[in-house]
Amino acid sequence: MLGFIAVDYFQLLKAEVIDAGLCTRCGTCIGACPHGALSVPDLLGDCLPQRTDACADCNAECYTGCSGRYVDFPALNHVLHGHQPEHPLIGSYRGLYVAHATDAAVRQGGASGGLATAFLQHLFAQQKIAGAYVMGMDALRPYLPEPRLATTFAEAQTAAQSKYVVRPYNVLFRDIAPEGEPLAYVGVPCQVHSLRKLQQAGHPVARRFRYVIGIYCGNILHFASTRSFLAKQGVHNLAEVQSLAFRAGEWPGNMRVELKSGRVIEMPKFHANYLIPFYIMKRCLQCTDLANEFADVSCGDAWAPVYEERGKGFSMLVVRTGTGQQLFEELCAAGGISAQPLSYDDTVAMHSHGLDLKKRGAFLRIGAGVARGRPVPDYGYRLAPGVPRSRVVMEFCMGIVFRACWTPWGRWLIQWLPDRLVGRLFQWARTRWKGVTRSTKRTGLGTIRFESDAPGGSASADWCKLGLDPLAPVYGSDERPGPPQAPPSA
Repeated sequence: MLGFIAVDYFQLLKAEVIDAGLCTRCGTCIGACPHGALSVPDLLGDCLPQRTDACADCNAECYTGCSGRYVDFPALNHVLHGHQPEHPLIGSYRGLYVAHATDAAVRQGGASGGLATAFLQHLFAQQKIAGAYVMGMDALRPYLPEPRLATTFAEAQTAAQSKYVVRPYNVLFRDIAPEGEPLAYVGVPCQVHSLRKLQQAGHPVARRFRYVIGIYCGNILHFASTRSFLAKQGVHNLAEVQSLAFRAGEWPGNMRVELKSGRVIEMPKFHANYLIPFYIMKRCLQCTDLANEFADVSCGDAWAPVYEERGKGFSMLVVRTGTGQQLFEELCAAGGISAQPLSYDDTVAMHSHGLDLKKRGAFLRIGAGVARGRPVPDYGYRLAPGVPRSRVVMEFCMGIVFRACWTPWGRWLIQWLPDRLVGRLFQWARTRWKGVTRSTKRTGLGTIRFESDAPGGSASADWCKLGLDPLAPVYGSDERPGPPQAPPSA
């Protein structure tokens, strides 16, 4: 077996992922390294893993668990569900709902309907978990997100709401005991991809996570976005920050900064989104998973006029696995959430912009990268031919906009535009863009097709090389895979 050959797996990871621009910053390589030899020395910069100590004679956990280079969607679907998704835009599911927490404090404290917090509240109350892996804010650096293993619900609740700045998440795997009671995990898609890969590889810490709660994710920003936002407000010393929240107050929330001087800075969420085209992590533009397809349950904002009531907040809920179904039914019976069934068409309509960005746009960008001879991620499936020409032209235009925003002069310009103008200008431009491209983004989206070389999902390169079984049961998944099915044709 290859595992007995002296191979420097971190060098492979560095060459194929980090130096190739494919790192998702999930932090899995750091957390999975049995020698503790990896770290991220520059959390406020590029946030890339480096080797800081000697490592050798390992089972290639850093290479195997990486979500940046390869994630075999067909194989993971076969493992978790026993079949390929009937609806490939959002992945396999057992139920679709619009829901919110019934506890007013939980609902108001969440990014939208407070569902992730409500699930954790139930799990802790029923003593089903010994802890929950969540992303809070750093107590010593309150401007920076921080992963933590919460051992009480009160501690987990302090990590509520979205965090829109990159921070390697799975790094704490190295600090969690391999044996013990079940844990819950709350993460975005790339983080969940790595978790599932490690579970398949038999990683003992990864297999402790019995419940996986997934958050919808369109993109994440470099920390430079926070620096830029603060600088526009005249704050140039991070030590002045007392607290920072990305969605504080009434739904959909405000980016809110409290300074030690007592000054409070706020900007509506949709206005603060002006930072996205300038500071988005480029790897996010090649991610094909908006809906967190391999979680037990997935949560996201219910973007529809009927639910967009300020001060309340509703979440879209996708129940995916048997574990997720049982948890959902228990929480409903306990009165922890209020849920109403949602149709597939309405589910897609709520996030049609993001689904188009991920399920068509990402593959178009991956194809452009291949054509230029650049490294690209492999998901084990691909977009079938037949994308409308208008959508290809739109992607070309979007590429020009992003490249302009990433230039030094683009960032300089946005930095010096008046604060009151930039948010309103961005919101106006975004609304106009969505209106102009609405037809283009939706045309053909409902009949989108994907192709895969293996009906049941090909075993990933990692599993093949290391002699691992790609279809070994995942801890926490109580479905037994059925016969492989070909990806749907429509």
